[in-house]
Amino acid sequence: MEQPLFTVATISYNSGKWIRQTIESVLASGYTDFEYLISDDCSGDDSWDIIQTYRDPRIKAWRNTQNIGEYPNRNKVLKEAKGKFILYIDGDDLLYKDALEDYARFAVAFPKAKGIWGVYPVYFDFVVFPYLFNPQELTALNFLSLYPVTVVGFTDSVFEVASLKEIGGFDGRFAIGDTYIKRKFCCFYDVLLVPAGRAFWRQYPQQASNRVRRHYQQLKETLLIDKEMLEAEYFPLHGNDKARALYNYRIRCIKLIALNTLQKGKVISFFRLLKHMKIPFSEIRLLFKKGDYNYKAGGLSYAPLHNDYHFK
Repeated sequence: MEQPLFTVATISYNSGKWIRQTIESVLASGYTDFEYLISDDCSGDDSWDIIQTYRDPRIKAWRNTQNIGEYPNRNKVLKEAKGKFILYIDGDDLLYKDALEDYARFAVAFPKAKGIWGVYPVYFDFVVFPYLFNPQELTALNFLSLYPVTVVGFTDSVFEVASLKEIGGFDGRFAIGDTYIKRKFCCFYDVLLVPAGRAFWRQYPQQASNRVRRHYQQLKETLLIDKEMLEAEYFPLHGNDKARALYNYRIRCIKLIALNTLQKGKVISFFRLLKHMKIPFSEIRLLFKKGDYNYKAGGLSYAPLHNDYHFK
């Protein structure tokens, strides 16, 4: 059996309300060279009963004997993946019919791409998409610009399976592990950025991305992830660029904490977060400083980065 181009992966936990739509949206894809892995994380609702009603030969499904959590479940699917690329369409998401055809076309046109990620073009005034960025450029965009490279919904992110495994897969330390893996992936591999919108990311009050906002968890993890990247041996920026990245990070820390506490009248929480994050009180002076976020990878709004994708 030849290697499929894609592994579509669905992790499910109590997704009975939506899992049928998820599965049928994947099976309705206009592109058929994929395997479909479904891992139900010991749901307490009827998710597994629904999953078992599908007999498509591309589906390989299982139910974990105990709940292992979101990111261990993502790693379990990654370990089983046979495709060259993997994309995660969770049990409450929908894959659009033309998505895999688009990704296949991008993969052929840009064979060096280890990832294909959707971003919102309206925020990027210096590039004609699709465009391939190397690790130095991606990391500079993350730390020396305000362009949102790694924060778009995970449903618009495709990874080369071998590369994702090579850097260890998902890290269970973080509740926002999708942000962590994308920030880390940027440090190692070329990624093709394309316009987002090839999947529907369902949002509702009970989902994990909303729960993580409680008790400043998302804020704390965001800052800890960036700190880890900056201190890692594999961080691809050096010299003045790294110094600017570190300075921007210090300013960002104090301003994000202030935005989430002082501007809401929570003075005690402000100082508690500084202590929790081990940020010296002397850093408060950075509230009145501006970071250096002018990086655009050499592109300009009137002379944007581009390739020949749209011209041949």
